[in-house]
Amino acid sequence: MSDPALTVFFATRNRAHAIPRVLEAFTGLTAPEGGWKLVVVDNGSSDTTMEVLQGFASRLPLTILSCPKPGKNRALNLALPELRGRLAVFTDDDVLPDADWLRQLQAAADAHPEADLFGGTVLPDWPRPKPDWLSEQAVEFSVLYAQKRRPSGPCGFTDIFGPNMAIRASVFEAGTRFAEHVGPDGTNPLYAMGSETELLRRLEAAGHRGWFEAAARVRHIIRPEQMEEGWILDRAFRYGVGEGKHYAEGFSPKQVLRRVVYRVAAEGMRLLPPSPRRLRIRYRDRWLAGVAAGRPAQQQDTTRP
Repeated sequence: MSDPALTVFFATRNRAHAIPRVLEAFTGLTAPEGGWKLVVVDNGSSDTTMEVLQGFASRLPLTILSCPKPGKNRALNLALPELRGRLAVFTDDDVLPDADWLRQLQAAADAHPEADLFGGTVLPDWPRPKPDWLSEQAVEFSVLYAQKRRPSGPCGFTDIFGPNMAIRASVFEAGTRFAEHVGPDGTNPLYAMGSETELLRRLEAAGHRGWFEAAARVRHIIRPEQMEEGWILDRAFRYGVGEGKHYAEGFSPKQVLRRVVYRVAAEGMRLLPPSPRRLRIRYRDRWLAGVAAGRPAQQQDTTRP
């Protein structure tokens, strides 16, 4: 049997209650020309995630791996030797793809040989109507919910998000791997975000070009708690920690002053009812705190570009 045209990867941990909906959506995918392969890594689950995955083995072109030590990037690196075909597609365990998702990514890769990095549209799948205070003008929706709407065309690494990302297989065949010190590890709820961003930034710096394909669409399942202010502020902090790890510069005097101003303003905002302005200021305050926390832990990247 010949190799498939592309391989899809994602890692999962303790999602037995939710992953059936995701895998069911994958059974509805239209196969790309040449076929496809799905590699799912159980990243140290303590529930019945493995049994749920095995239950879909007869319905999907599925390879199941186990990575007992927690760490999303560690799990993806373990899976990469299973890559077959010309394109590695990455997503998450809370994503519902459109039926033609893989075909659209394949068509984009075929039509744009100058690009090695590909992204697509990510839209939130809300569990209930958004409250008025949760405004796109108040916070970075792309960071919170991976929402990304833009026309097809050349793009930078900041336009590509983990739930809908593809990279030519040749990049990984040359030795590139995910940096395992970044991203969720199952142990620290305030981990440094930015695992895909770190990889994409590194690849862009090495000369790899990106293409955004708007027709390649997925929906990101939003959990009810992800619409609460506490979760949003924790995510802002994790995003800041990731940014602090990725950028070596220290705070300038102007940035120090800005951080103090946001800290004071955020404390005052706690006393006010929810509003876009309150969320914007408190979000920015937590992001700046995360940047400050991440910078002292700056780590030397040892993975290849």
